[in-house]
Amino acid sequence: MTIVNKNTIETDWQEKISAAWIQAIPGISRRKKLQLLESCGQAKNILLLKEKELLEVLNYEELLRWQQYEKQKSPYFVWQELEKKQISFVSYKEKEFPERLRQIPDPPFGIYYRGSLPKGEKPTIAIVGARKNSDYGQCMAEHFAEHLARQGVSIISGMAIGIDSYSQRAALKVGGDSYAVLGCGVDVIYPPSNKRLYEELIEKGGVISEYPPGVQPLPKLFPPRNRIISAFADAVLVVEAREKSGTLITVDMALEQGKEVFVVPGRCTDYLSRGCNKLLRQGATAVIEPDDIEEDMHWNCQMEQKIQKEPVLSEIGKDLYEVLDILPHTQDEIMDKLYKKNKKYTISQLCQGLIELELAGIVQRTYGQYKLSRIKS
Repeated sequence: MTIVNKNTIETDWQEKISAAWIQAIPGISRRKKLQLLESCGQAKNILLLKEKELLEVLNYEELLRWQQYEKQKSPYFVWQELEKKQISFVSYKEKEFPERLRQIPDPPFGIYYRGSLPKGEKPTIAIVGARKNSDYGQCMAEHFAEHLARQGVSIISGMAIGIDSYSQRAALKVGGDSYAVLGCGVDVIYPPSNKRLYEELIEKGGVISEYPPGVQPLPKLFPPRNRIISAFADAVLVVEAREKSGTLITVDMALEQGKEVFVVPGRCTDYLSRGCNKLLRQGATAVIEPDDIEEDMHWNCQMEQKIQKEPVLSEIGKDLYEVLDILPHTQDEIMDKLYKKNKKYTISQLCQGLIELELAGIVQRTYGQYKLSRIKS
């Protein structure tokens, strides 16, 4: 029987509550908060410092912010607000603080999260890319995320529209886990259109931020959060990126942290692939299939791949599958492709075949155009 020391429990909670209060003070950098923590050993000891001792680390303006916040909110008030919103918090000195974050040059003083944190023992990859992606980018992001998630690899990203969202949805769809690091408070859904994804992430993975609850998304907050995305990951996969984009900030931070960077190549004429192709020239590793990443990272599969039974298709279904690809085509374009293969069907037969493929989950229809929902194996 394990005897639990009540005093130890109370001390731990005092430490956690003190750290959460310090983290929430606006206008004081994480570097200075960590400096105070290192000098005092524990967060609760920081609260005992006198004005003169605080000024050894803080400047006068920061001291005024500290004192003003002290008058506005007590540590217990801040903690109660977190509990009301079902937000968890862990600080740098706690044993539960992710070791991967502890190892980077500029770790956060603490992090907030809803759901859970990534499991340190599991292989993890960050999939990042363009917000205004192409159909090719969407297909590749989903393809890589689905395959890797099935193999037990955690997918981490920023929950942004575009490549981030597609990869995270794909991982969750096949029963994998995924985590989002936000550039705002964990109680702020950004973008609002990702509300359903946000809720799924909390249920099947987690939503993480170093910014206090209620902090709204501002452009200046996103570059610092990218270092946390790369810190949690063993490797970063870039799927479409403009020559100058926020995605490349994540890559730079990943390289500084000694992480592997993989890139999905794109056509030289596509502006969305210029950033990717430039990374390849600079020495990043090109990948064509998810297996390339598993092999280079020496990851052992932790989950058996789910075997999907291929549906039995009609003759026209097979012919349509042969001429379709991941890029969308109109019915006229599809008919033309069939005609070139000497396959002659009526419009009625074509529609029937496309409906068959849609119901089988092989084809997706968007704005009257049709494309394969996954890359041909």
